[in-house]
Amino acid sequence: MILLQILGLASLGHLAADAVQTLSPELPQKPFQCNMCMTFWLGIAPMIYLHGYNGLFATAIASVASELIYRIIDRL
Repeated sequence: MILLQILGLASLGHLAADAVQTLSPELPQKPFQCNMCMTFWLGIAPMIYLHGYNGLFATAIASVASELIYRIIDRL
């Protein structure tokens, strides 16, 4: 269950960072256009609420997964 939440959060963070970069290019790079930053800040509160302190680690993993998604897509 938590694996699906991590992958879902990573995908959501990637999509959110891409949407913000496209719609509002004048916003600062961090935290709005950075995949890792956006995923972390979008997911920290819900994941801690759902999983306690383990949510912090799950959010960190989701942030790194979001960056990996970005790098894989960028190579295509």
